[in-house]
Amino acid sequence: MDNKHHPANILTLPPEITVCIFEYLLANPDPIKSPYHDLLPVTQTSTHLRQTAVSTPSLWSIIEINDKPASFNFAKLCVSRSGHYKLDISIEVLKKMEAKTNGLLALLQYVSSRIRSLSMKLSFTGPGKWDLWWDSLKVLDYRALEDLNVRVWRREVLTLGRIALADAIPLPTQTSLLRSLSLINASLQLPDSPVLSNLAVLKLSSASFWSWPYTDLFEVLRRSPALEELELRGLGLEVCRGRYLAGGLPPVPRLEHPKLRQLTLIGMENTMVAQVLTNLTAPNLEAVYLETPKQLQHDVRFVWNDLQQVAPFSAVRYLFVINHPAPASPFQDQFALFVAKLFPGVEELELPASGCQPLLMTWAEHIHIAVNPWRDLRSVVLNYPDNLCVGSTQYVLRETLRFLEARRRLDCPPLEWLHIGACSGCPSPVKDSLLSGIQKMVRSKDDLEVIQVSHMRR
Repeated sequence: MDNKHHPANILTLPPEITVCIFEYLLANPDPIKSPYHDLLPVTQTSTHLRQTAVSTPSLWSIIEINDKPASFNFAKLCVSRSGHYKLDISIEVLKKMEAKTNGLLALLQYVSSRIRSLSMKLSFTGPGKWDLWWDSLKVLDYRALEDLNVRVWRREVLTLGRIALADAIPLPTQTSLLRSLSLINASLQLPDSPVLSNLAVLKLSSASFWSWPYTDLFEVLRRSPALEELELRGLGLEVCRGRYLAGGLPPVPRLEHPKLRQLTLIGMENTMVAQVLTNLTAPNLEAVYLETPKQLQHDVRFVWNDLQQVAPFSAVRYLFVINHPAPASPFQDQFALFVAKLFPGVEELELPASGCQPLLMTWAEHIHIAVNPWRDLRSVVLNYPDNLCVGSTQYVLRETLRFLEARRRLDCPPLEWLHIGACSGCPSPVKDSLLSGIQKMVRSKDDLEVIQVSHMRR
């Protein structure tokens, strides 16, 4: 019988082909399962496959440790099999961290020079091991470290019914290859070494921004001149009071970031947003995600119109804006004008349908549209979370039409794409006429996408 069309027996494949199959099993693991979930059963089917896997160090370079005791023992096994390969380590310990601190530190000290990426989600229930943990990690030899991701909690103190924020944490001093840093729920100690000089990605998410001195944050940004992506995200700021600076912004250093491509400012107090945007030089900035905080009192809102001299970011092509004005806030017009001045060359504009009306209304005013007619605008997307309408869809249609008509009067080209919603549950006798008018503002009917949203009563 001719066997040329019979499938090959995996046991007869060359080892390098077998290893490729094993690497495929590791390539796209289920996020809720161990990366070795698919590989281990295969290696247990024969002695040959097991020996091939065990003798291939690259297969064991992913180290995951969680609250299950078996994960620590398996991590040590992976370390012993990984040879001299660089390691990607993930530690998620949310229970009894103090009892596990010494063992985890010993493991990290043993492999520190081989760690390529380190992700830590840790929960401390008291101050006993906090200083030991960070002081020990700070001085380890991280010569290969490129990616550091930290999320921490300290649960010994409750503030306003919430878990208290962690203290400032130090960065490793013995690393020069760090390219990505993400820090959640803690502020950052100013490093003594040039550890930030090669950072390409910096993400800081914390309510500590409300108490962190401006000068410290800006010093961190100043020491990161190679940034390509910057994200500053405030957490839980709706329960905090900001700093109202009636006398103007405090002096901070200029931020020179020639490589910056993407900027995200979400939930930051307005004075902090103003500080970043008015002191940043980023000639190659392409995408901006901007969201003002929710439920703030008037005395913590920044009067945007006071910023007369603003250097625009002319290279920005994508803009996502969420504005949460306080009820009857006198500052929403100034914020809308500030955004229009700052990003004159936007081609793609994305707004949430809920809350976009004040922005569109301001941008459509004849005395304001001249500030920025959005002449390069090609695409507008209005988002409806869960495809729900809260009773304002007809007003969104009206303000969208007014905005597009204002652009048309200035001979701006029609949109090439518009995504908008219509709600059959909203009683509006002019809805069809509004949609008909909007359709005339786009290049063709195929460039208008109208989705049907469901009416939701408040």
